[in-house]
Amino acid sequence: MENPKSVLKDWRILVLIATLIIAFLAIEPNFGIGGAEIIYLSPYSLLGNLSANGATTLGVGSVITSINGLSTQNAQQFYSVLNRTALPNSTITISYSNQIFPYIFVPQQVKVPVSGAAPINSTYIQVQDVPSSNLNYGLDIIGGTQILLAPNSTHYNSTDISQIQTILNARLNTYGISGISVNSIQTVSGSSFVQVSMPSVSEAEAFSLVNNQGSFYAQINNVTVINNSNPNEGILNVCLTSSCPYGGLQPPTQSNGGYQFDFGIQISKLAAETFANATKTIPIVNGYLKHPILLFLNNKQVSSLQVNSNLKGQVQQVIQIQGYGATYQQAYNNMKTLQAILESGSLPIAVKIVSINSVSPVEGTQFIGQIYILLLSAFVVTSIVIFLRYRNYKISAMILMTSAAEIFVVIGLAALIHWTLDIPSIAGIIASVGISVDDQIIITDEIRRGSTIAEGASVKKRIQRAFFIITVSFLSFAAIMFPLFFSTASLFTGFALTTILASLVGLLITRPAYAKMVGVALS
Repeated sequence: MENPKSVLKDWRILVLIATLIIAFLAIEPNFGIGGAEIIYLSPYSLLGNLSANGATTLGVGSVITSINGLSTQNAQQFYSVLNRTALPNSTITISYSNQIFPYIFVPQQVKVPVSGAAPINSTYIQVQDVPSSNLNYGLDIIGGTQILLAPNSTHYNSTDISQIQTILNARLNTYGISGISVNSIQTVSGSSFVQVSMPSVSEAEAFSLVNNQGSFYAQINNVTVINNSNPNEGILNVCLTSSCPYGGLQPPTQSNGGYQFDFGIQISKLAAETFANATKTIPIVNGYLKHPILLFLNNKQVSSLQVNSNLKGQVQQVIQIQGYGATYQQAYNNMKTLQAILESGSLPIAVKIVSINSVSPVEGTQFIGQIYILLLSAFVVTSIVIFLRYRNYKISAMILMTSAAEIFVVIGLAALIHWTLDIPSIAGIIASVGISVDDQIIITDEIRRGSTIAEGASVKKRIQRAFFIITVSFLSFAAIMFPLFFSTASLFTGFALTTILASLVGLLITRPAYAKMVGVALS
């Protein structure tokens, strides 16, 4: 009989433990970490300018802990202290922390002068309580605002809708608000819409963010060479098709072990002249200018591009943009994002707001409470049934602990990939508990008995047979769920993803660990 203590040294158990630790760090439950976390910093404020120019590391995600020595342990305290201290013609000292790793923060300070021309108030800086974890919840749970947009034209195609979606997504992501999603919707009649969901964002704020055209500019060697806020200094055209007269578009193609794409842009004559003057004295290194061109959206650097040496000091209105990716999909995504950033000053066609819906968090909060009760009830009932089946409390405990570990790992993966947990996603997690218990019962029964005398003496063969059954079951289940995952209806997407993830985690991590534990317990 194998020593139970040696189980902890088995690679399957070590993998499970390591995965649980990673899931914990990804979820990062808040153990009393106080402060006011910045979720929006206006580019038109002094703080926004200081952050954009690198004078301070205070920005979206920073946790403000005090102002002039007065504690700000939550958003309410922050605004109360700010209103009392940020007076015109004064200077305030803001203490804040930036997170560099889970539970590790670097404390810093910045002194900011306050004047009537550069106010510091809730219009220019918005904060929230430090989240209880890294999990993102959907509108149906924590409330927020949902905006439905439609093209304000009868002449548009699927490319226009896709571009609107990409541009809005790139623009809104610069505000640092977690959980924002932009999706395209097509009705049976053929009409197209773009749906923007903003959890924990008020109706007025959501309207302002969507209507904001986005402030895009580009700098090289600290000189602004392109500024979309001024039509005379901005980008006139971005090529989206191969037939574009301004350099065209070349989709990703294989090159040097990866994939390369390029597309042309047309800039104004003034921008071309400014670029030529700014690059005259920049030295050349390995065929490129020493300084890259930096792209800023809403005063936040979002990308940088190397500049070919043949553009040095040249007045050229048509410029070719090149980019790369390790895979075709990565290169394609990079291309679409870059096009969206360069086009961020305007949408390809005008849009109109069809509806704005504010969702209350009350029902979602009640639902979460019901979920906890439901999960607890499910575990209690399951434990009773398993105990009556096997009359062995060790087996019951191992099955329940393995199922709980599986749920925890799936939630950790959701935090790691920034997946928004909505009601369908949580329903998928609950459904996965049944699948987990079924698979573990198969493993347990196969270990307890063998169909032949030869196999009865080999636990390893019985486990292999159990995993053959489980693997076939997973492949059949995945074949059903994958079409739902790619469905345009978000209701099915969340449910399909969480159930597939749970089944995959079970097949690769928790089931092998359980098989090892129960094999030792029954041997």
